[in-house]
Amino acid sequence: MWRKYDGDAVTGKGWRPRTLRPFYLLFLASIMFLMMGAVELLRRSSNIRGGLVFYDDTDDIPDHVSFAYNYVPVILGLSLLTLWSFTVYDVFRLEPYFQLSKEQACPADVLSANYNFGPFVTTPIFSARRKHWVVLLVSLVNISVQLLLPAMLSALMDVDEVSVFNTETLRSWPELLEVENQAEWISSQRNMSLDSFTRTYYGELPSRLAEFAIPPVELPFDDEVTTALWELNHTVYWTELSCSDSRVHSPSTGNIIVSMGEPPGEHSKVSYELDGLQLAFLSGSSQNCTLSANYSGIFDLKATSIQARRWELDALPCATGDLYGFLLDINSTDISQLARQTNIFPTQNSTFTPKAEFFTCGMRFYMANAEISMRPNGSVVAINVDEGSVSSLDTSRLNIPGIKTYLNHEVCPKGNISPFDNGTLIKHSLDRCASEMGNSIPSSLGSQQFSQAPISIDRFMFKIRRDVKRGFARLLSRLFDTNAAYTTVQGVRTTDQVAIVVIDSLAFISEIILLLGGATCIFLAFFYQSRENMLTADPGSIAAMYSIVADLFNPAGVQAFAQYTDQYTARELNRKLRAWQCYWYCEPSGRKLGFIPGEISSRKRNGRVWFKKQMRRNGPRPNARLHFLSTPIFVAELLGLLTVICSMTILFAMASNDGRLGHLSDAASDRLSFALGIVPSIIASMMRALFNSIYLNLSVLEPWIHLQRGGSDARRSLLLNISCQNPITVFYRSIRSRHFVLSLVSLCCIINIGLPAVLGTLFTQSRMESPWPTQDVKLRYDDSVILESSMVPNVFQYGPIESAILNEVQWLPWTAPDYSFIPFSAATNSLDRTYQAVTLGIGANLDCQKIPLMHNVSEERKRGVSSSHPFASARDTEHMSSIRSHRSEDGRDPYSIQALALSENKGDNDNNEFFVFSTGNSRSKGGLQNSQKEIFALQCQPVASIDRFTVGFSANGIVQYYVPMESTITSGQLFNNVTSNLAKYQRQFVSSLQDASENSTTADGAKLFPSEWPGTLIKLVYQQTNPELTYVDPDLLIDATTRVYKWLFATYFSFCRDMHLKPLPKPILVSDAKVLRATWSIVRCLPPFIIALVMVTLMAIALVLVFIVRQGQFKGPRIPRSLGSMLAWLADSPILPTFYGTYHWSNAQRRDYLLTLDKRYIFRQITTPSGAQKWAIEEDPVAKAT
Repeated sequence: MWRKYDGDAVTGKGWRPRTLRPFYLLFLASIMFLMMGAVELLRRSSNIRGGLVFYDDTDDIPDHVSFAYNYVPVILGLSLLTLWSFTVYDVFRLEPYFQLSKEQACPADVLSANYNFGPFVTTPIFSARRKHWVVLLVSLVNISVQLLLPAMLSALMDVDEVSVFNTETLRSWPELLEVENQAEWISSQRNMSLDSFTRTYYGELPSRLAEFAIPPVELPFDDEVTTALWELNHTVYWTELSCSDSRVHSPSTGNIIVSMGEPPGEHSKVSYELDGLQLAFLSGSSQNCTLSANYSGIFDLKATSIQARRWELDALPCATGDLYGFLLDINSTDISQLARQTNIFPTQNSTFTPKAEFFTCGMRFYMANAEISMRPNGSVVAINVDEGSVSSLDTSRLNIPGIKTYLNHEVCPKGNISPFDNGTLIKHSLDRCASEMGNSIPSSLGSQQFSQAPISIDRFMFKIRRDVKRGFARLLSRLFDTNAAYTTVQGVRTTDQVAIVVIDSLAFISEIILLLGGATCIFLAFFYQSRENMLTADPGSIAAMYSIVADLFNPAGVQAFAQYTDQYTARELNRKLRAWQCYWYCEPSGRKLGFIPGEISSRKRNGRVWFKKQMRRNGPRPNARLHFLSTPIFVAELLGLLTVICSMTILFAMASNDGRLGHLSDAASDRLSFALGIVPSIIASMMRALFNSIYLNLSVLEPWIHLQRGGSDARRSLLLNISCQNPITVFYRSIRSRHFVLSLVSLCCIINIGLPAVLGTLFTQSRMESPWPTQDVKLRYDDSVILESSMVPNVFQYGPIESAILNEVQWLPWTAPDYSFIPFSAATNSLDRTYQAVTLGIGANLDCQKIPLMHNVSEERKRGVSSSHPFASARDTEHMSSIRSHRSEDGRDPYSIQALALSENKGDNDNNEFFVFSTGNSRSKGGLQNSQKEIFALQCQPVASIDRFTVGFSANGIVQYYVPMESTITSGQLFNNVTSNLAKYQRQFVSSLQDASENSTTADGAKLFPSEWPGTLIKLVYQQTNPELTYVDPDLLIDATTRVYKWLFATYFSFCRDMHLKPLPKPILVSDAKVLRATWSIVRCLPPFIIALVMVTLMAIALVLVFIVRQGQFKGPRIPRSLGSMLAWLADSPILPTFYGTYHWSNAQRRDYLLTLDKRYIFRQITTPSGAQKWAIEEDPVAKAT
């Protein structure tokens, strides 16, 4: 009989598809490792730099960059997935044949195994049950590659808000003026004040940073990047005061005079004299001090207490120190007595004994290196002083006596401010406490402050320290030499931008999947090369299976097997084969495969008996239909596709509505974007798996349907092997053969390759500033009234700081480079909030024209010696001042720019005009013979500009942006009053230029503040905007002049706001005010949505057509998905002898052989010689007769 085959083992030299050969597998592994390396490189680059590419806002991202980060990763992943799917398909399809190739006996149910059919997520379960470990490994990796990898890659990159650090070289002027020049400037500013620069407005929070003086720094400014923060290492200057108090002995009696009606109302003028205040012994002095002082001030006599505070920035002969001061308190009893006496006698003297406290302070000046953080508008955010670099400043670097004298005048205002009944403010001149200290202390002006709320001496000393430090910082900020050569400093700019970033978690998951896939490919390359293999050709066609059955299976065993299994369903067939085994044996004709019937366990036998009883009771159970041809499953699949369509439409509509998927926080947007990036890709992968299953099942059924119809030739039936071909090839061939259902399903498989890429990019993130209604903003001034002021403060006290004007930003609240705005108040403690409201902007514009000049240059100028020269237009020669030309003797400056005015008034029109004079550098341009072309002047006259703006501002009033509302005011009382105020300002401006001309000096050396300071500013602006030009262009000079003038007038109006605006009795709520919050929104992309909608709709149509056309077309008892499922049909087939000896043939030889026979075939039930009805393939007699 038969014996077990013990001959040569089947080697790995059998047939294998290209996808299981080493070259393809190693190529696929290299692609996976290359992609893994690319993902890791992108991840590391994103982590190190904070992002891959950076933009100011999401709207600035170009289309090609958006396409790259949204589509390229997933397209590469889908391409890799396609290559991988070819290998997976062949591993699953050919595993039964590799199991049969083993020398050992194997379970016969391997004949019915085909892992390509059914949900791919269940493949690991069935492969583990059969102990097919290679399939188990590949199926697990396949789930991650098919289901997870496209989803991970589609959301691999995203847009996020990041902080970007850029190092840039900045220009700075850290050198102080020479001590002599400092003294000269301080002397010229004796009647000026810098206090306005740090006046605290409503909502403006005072900061300790104002106590440091920082050299001017030229910061690049970008209107689009308002959140930038600059960090640089630079020198800072400050002063320190060390104070100590002293006891007062033998307090004297004070003589008090109360005068009513100065001013009228509830306030009274109180004057009092103090004599004989003896101070305790002070350290460093051998004698005591005695104080005698006179005071005068405005008080409210209804208050419970009165406190007078006084200090002097002066040295005491009887003690060391640079500053002294004291406090005097009047108790409530004395106040009541004064009030009664005042009611009886309008002017009455009284005596009392005050409580007095005395202190002295020493002042030291320091400089050090510090790390400075500042905004683009020049406002300092933080200063970290390097303690190891601190050094003292002495008289060789600073004009300390002049600074003390100036601070004594600067910190103490010239007068006291008290209200009129109508709400306006006036200035009262006071008797400035001519104090006399004992021991020949000279009388001097003191700094006195009156308050109805008493404070402690420590609090008073704290305020003095703060005021003196800030006064020194303000003063020293004006003493840097900006005409000297600049030095470069390295600054680091930190900006809040959006960046294309790689998400770490998704990158890690993608890398793990790619690593597992690459390792699996390497394993398969070596494993299949040495694996036992019985195949000689592709076993996918019916003809190839005929050859296997005819030459490899024992005929008797096959007949016995077919006797029981012909009418079995797939479930019954699997149950029978599970107990059988296949083995190899040898007979004279060669190696054969035989069956060993197995015994069913008692447990399974009992189940089988119960199963037969159920069949006898309920009838035979029909074979399960294909999922897309079973009505309940088809309905569920169709509803799933319709749900996808409806969900996309709903989400698209929600994203179109700003109130739905907009105004999200950063965390909420990231979570939603993550979900909308991954979930659609997973759904797309599931739809792809669905239509791949439909495609494979239809490919298997296609030749059998042709056979059932009858008259089918070998090419369309026995040789047809559609399932082993890619959908693109099948689509092309099915169109040519007019198989429209198969072509439609193939088309769906083709478009499904790109479906994850399309669904994964339906939505993107966009950063935006979302306006929300707020009740924090209130209006403090009447925006319908501009008061006409009768006075204009001296224009010099509003002189700008160069670093601010060069940056074209304002550090003053409610001020822009060209407009001053009516302010609001914001009731909030957060300075990070940005508000938006509509307000009125007041500014000025310049009308400048170039005028011809007459020139007369002296001979000394030819030798580079600076001298005066008259110049004028033809009509104004006699009225122009003689101006010194400020030029460097070495000729480094290629041109000079000066501002000047008429020396005599010819009329109102002339008084409102000023001139900007420009001349080129003779050395730079080749001599004076061409000076006619180098000298010109601009004649400029201001014009009022009023408009309403939508203003974005911070809580402390700093304007961040302003957009005109195209509602310019050019007439009416409002315009007339602004024009009148501008005219008064212009007269003061012109007057300052005339004073500068008359008081100009010929001092050698460059100075920061030359006499004609507007010309210096104009030149700085011109140089900044035109750094490459060595000559002065009239049009560009007009732009620079207009820019400077706008900035100066806006600054002036902001400083003098209380003189021009009418306060409201009570702040009113601004109804249209908004608070801007940085939010993110989910934005829908229209093109991907349309493409996805068309693709999913096409799939739904294809599913319906397949159900209609193919339902009930195949009448066989089971779906012929495997060799075991059709083994009985082939064994009983009358055409089986035709295939004897063809097993070792190639597919081409088998094809030629069958085509040569030129027969027609049919699949149907036939009657065997024993009279039984069996399914089999035979020649179609009808077609043969035809």
